[in-house]
Amino acid sequence: MANQVKTEAHKEDAEKDWMTVKLSKAITYQEIEVKEINLKKMEDLTAQDMNNIYDLYYALGGNKQIMQESTLLFAQILASQTTGYPMEVFERMSAKDAMRLKNRVYRFFFLEA
Repeated sequence: MANQVKTEAHKEDAEKDWMTVKLSKAITYQEIEVKEINLKKMEDLTAQDMNNIYDLYYALGGNKQIMQESTLLFAQILASQTTGYPMEVFERMSAKDAMRLKNRVYRFFFLEA
């Protein structure tokens, strides 16, 4: 019984951990040092927040494809809105970290249902 409780607690921790992207290299921008991106506030997004994110996506040149949520630009905008970090932080991410961020955002919307 105790092992089952530990296993369930470990699963819950693992579920929470996937919403944090640990960067392979820290990003420094205007005296802000970022070592990880915590995406847990995505849980608090409203439909209006999403409309604002879509508007910003189009204003920054995002195309009107069917699944904007699968693009890197969309993930960067969403991460900026939910973490409070400026977009420039996300533009300075390594390519590998950027793809990990994109995949976490995609997972949140399409694989967690």
